[in-house]
Amino acid sequence: MTKIWVKGLSVSLCAVMTATSLAACSGGKEAASSENSGSGNAPANAAGSGKLSEKEREVKVTFPEHPNQPVKNFALVQQEIFKQTNIKLKFETVPNSNYNDKKKTLLATNNLPDIIQIDMSDVNNFGSTGVFLPLLQYMNKGMMPNFKKFWDQYPDIMKLTADGELYGFPAIGRNELKNGFGPVIRTDLLQKHNLPVPKTFDELLTVLAELKKLYPDSTPFSVRKGSGPIHQLFKTMAYPLGSGVGGGNGIYFDKDLNGGQYVYGPATPQFKEVLGYFNKAFSMGVLDKDYAVATQQQWTEKLTSGKSFFFFDNSGFALDYTKQLQKAVPDGKFQIIPTPANKTGQARAEFYATTLTDKMFAISSKAKDPETLIKLLDWMYTEKASNLMSYGVEGVHHTLDEKGQPKLNADYVMKFKDGQPTPFYAMYSDLGSGKLSFTPWFANMDPQVQVEKLTGSWSPVHEEYWKTIADDKAYHDPYIDPPLTKEEAARVKEILAPLNTMLEQEYDKFIMGVKKIDEYDAVMKKARDTGGAELEKIYNDALARLKQKK
Repeated sequence: MTKIWVKGLSVSLCAVMTATSLAACSGGKEAASSENSGSGNAPANAAGSGKLSEKEREVKVTFPEHPNQPVKNFALVQQEIFKQTNIKLKFETVPNSNYNDKKKTLLATNNLPDIIQIDMSDVNNFGSTGVFLPLLQYMNKGMMPNFKKFWDQYPDIMKLTADGELYGFPAIGRNELKNGFGPVIRTDLLQKHNLPVPKTFDELLTVLAELKKLYPDSTPFSVRKGSGPIHQLFKTMAYPLGSGVGGGNGIYFDKDLNGGQYVYGPATPQFKEVLGYFNKAFSMGVLDKDYAVATQQQWTEKLTSGKSFFFFDNSGFALDYTKQLQKAVPDGKFQIIPTPANKTGQARAEFYATTLTDKMFAISSKAKDPETLIKLLDWMYTEKASNLMSYGVEGVHHTLDEKGQPKLNADYVMKFKDGQPTPFYAMYSDLGSGKLSFTPWFANMDPQVQVEKLTGSWSPVHEEYWKTIADDKAYHDPYIDPPLTKEEAARVKEILAPLNTMLEQEYDKFIMGVKKIDEYDAVMKKARDTGGAELEKIYNDALARLKQKK
């Protein structure tokens, strides 16, 4: 099995790239053409009925329920999937904020639904325990022809394996626009008070301090708490400021260091500089004094009521927050600005993953008739299924244009013109699909743009937003971490538990000025000595192994 897997990875060099550039890789067009013709579906159809399952089958699927998109069980898309496949999907969702805890319990007790959404940490921690169905044996038997095209097209899928085995079907994006964490400011206030657009992070503090003088009761720089052991401040801004924390465990790939290598951010002098920056912002009265505990709701209220003027987070919030702000401040406008330069003169930022992430859908090893589940998931990588799960039912919710591309029906979309929190999310909740649902090959930004244009919410602010990002050379595509061995994954977990606990107790002391920044040297040394340096070695060794296989 491993030998075949390694051979499968030596295929062409169309590396992981964004879905907006998918057409540049000939495999994307060829795959779509083949899938649309139905040639890839023949092996998956059950004999006689022409459907994936000869008998009606209920399949339980667990994934996180995002607050923006409430889940309706057996919604419109699931009804159509049932018609086409004979498989009834029963969603057993968990609120997004509680999902990781619930998932860990299900995995630890091997009490899984038929299909469950996982990520690479779950593969590393539980892949060897036998809770997930190993998939490569089915692909090598020719039972996953539609997914196999993506496997061949995107060599980085191998980073989602453990010990040479694939345990989940990755969520893959199509036709996605690129954005990420970015700096968003009240540009109307900059113009009103003749303040410059900050070109460096130091200039940013100067501008925010001026706004604090003009509006003494304001909280210029607002933050939400986020989740996990590492604060949202670090997740969003540490990398642009010169350090990094990766996905939240502290380890990240720094492309600018020695030709590119993994670094444990909190144990570096660069991270000390990041802490110093936040301490300065806090002591100036610019950074929200409640930054460590502010919920997303509180953060949103400050920004949309006119009390806060800047955030560095998901920059896409600028578009909706501008609309909300203008209810209180008619001329108010949030807009992204080019990424400021840090102390070393670098401007650097990372796009969200738009094609391939470590989000996967795994099949329980205890699921009955796993081959039918394999056929179902493989079918979901066809263009027909992807259109259904991204745009709704053809002829009802969308039609195909002269180029074969889905176009949402205006009459359906307009039902959600006043939908909350946005027309786009309200529509997807009604359909029961999209990126936040159970959709292995999804389109997210294209239907969103269509909805905004049809409902009249697309504006010059949107045009300016996307152009600013497209012109900002600071951004680069994200990196997927290399696969770890069972022993490495266990050791990483063993290191991070006490390390995170130790550091969590320290960060706020330095930001709030309880401790002087120079005292972080001792914390930094302790972090390196108690596992930070070993983490770097584990990840860099894993990366070296991966390069050797290629």
